[in-house]
Amino acid sequence: MPQDSHSDLCVPRLAFLGFCDRAQTITAGHVAFCGTNLLGVSLTRVFPVFPIHLRGFKLALAIYQPQAGESLKLVFRGTENQPSFDIGMQITGSTISNAQTDTSTIDTEITSGLIDQGWAFIVTEISADIMVGYAGVYQVFLSSPDGEQYVQTVTFAHAPRPPYSAEEITAIKSDPMARKFVRMLVTCKLCGEGLKVYAGIERSPSLESQGFRLNYEIKEDNFVCSCGKTQFSLIPIRTGLHGLLQRNVNPQTDETISAVKLYEKTALEESCRQMLKLISADTDEEQLQNLLESHPIFFHVFMPTRIMFKPKILTKYVADFALLNARNELLLVEIEKPHLRLLKKDGDITAGLEHAFHQVRTWKQELDDFRDAALDAMGLKREEVASLRGVVVAGRKPSDEKKLRLLRAASTPAIELFTYDDLLNSVTELIKQVATI
Repeated sequence: MPQDSHSDLCVPRLAFLGFCDRAQTITAGHVAFCGTNLLGVSLTRVFPVFPIHLRGFKLALAIYQPQAGESLKLVFRGTENQPSFDIGMQITGSTISNAQTDTSTIDTEITSGLIDQGWAFIVTEISADIMVGYAGVYQVFLSSPDGEQYVQTVTFAHAPRPPYSAEEITAIKSDPMARKFVRMLVTCKLCGEGLKVYAGIERSPSLESQGFRLNYEIKEDNFVCSCGKTQFSLIPIRTGLHGLLQRNVNPQTDETISAVKLYEKTALEESCRQMLKLISADTDEEQLQNLLESHPIFFHVFMPTRIMFKPKILTKYVADFALLNARNELLLVEIEKPHLRLLKKDGDITAGLEHAFHQVRTWKQELDDFRDAALDAMGLKREEVASLRGVVVAGRKPSDEKKLRLLRAASTPAIELFTYDDLLNSVTELIKQVATI
């Protein structure tokens, strides 16, 4: 074993460098530049819900003089009496694999020149079905017949999510990649007892008839199966499972969690048909307001986190919509009739469109003059709003390219113009994407 140069104490042969999001082996170019690129190396992992399963997680390790045929075992012990778990690894030739009883193994190559001397840097993916039932701090030990040596400390943290407000639920409905329901099924492999729970943007009598419980209504703090081999905290499920309703850009690797998409292709097509029917007729603003309230998918281009209907701007004004997005921008939205004439013959905007722009400028000025009071009246905190913009939705998209360029020029950084065709076309493009998912 390697020794510390300042003492006679032996240090572990294995260094746990952390978990990593991605590891890419670079082999192009000169051999001197070959290596492994790592992304997101950290000793902390944050999750919206527990229990979590570590299958698919990547570990960055360094092993001193790894020998073919030897076995290594890492033991994770919770510092607050969380149940421990271990990860076993087997070195085979110039590869290392992590394994667990009755599970498959995945091999990760080690540079063969480092097998006999020095340290070998390794990235290996966990292929075993290892469950972590509790958040918290875990100390990692290298276990051997001679005992255990402390290697590292890692943290599995829980990020609770407050219950969604009605405005946030509406914003979720504007996201084509959001989920309608998220289901979680955890079963003990020994006694078969388990937990069935779900979260949704609405209640599901169908899921509840199958034995699924709504996560908000779970009152117990812990689950322990009949045989006692499977146990985990229920608090993160109660406070975090609904966080998975929002779009997820990461691939789903935890087999205990499944989701029902909020939108299918046919639902988006029906929304487009209803929008096209209204804007093709002599529709008033109230009908369009009702359509947009019931089909917030048409606001997806703004990536909102909250959508407010008819928000009051102090006592003087009422906007048609207000949207708060992930960049902490507050968008004040004015909708006009789809048959509103937008351009005059000379290319200038019409009085009707200018009136709409003036309306939004007035709202913005009121918010600028009385920011704290106006935001408070809208139920927003000052720190939630970093900037303010306006949006006007009016008229139809001109077929003439010259007129279209003139119309686009009417938009400014402060107030942006969208036609109803712009909103409609954005959803028709979504239909192509959703159809391929």
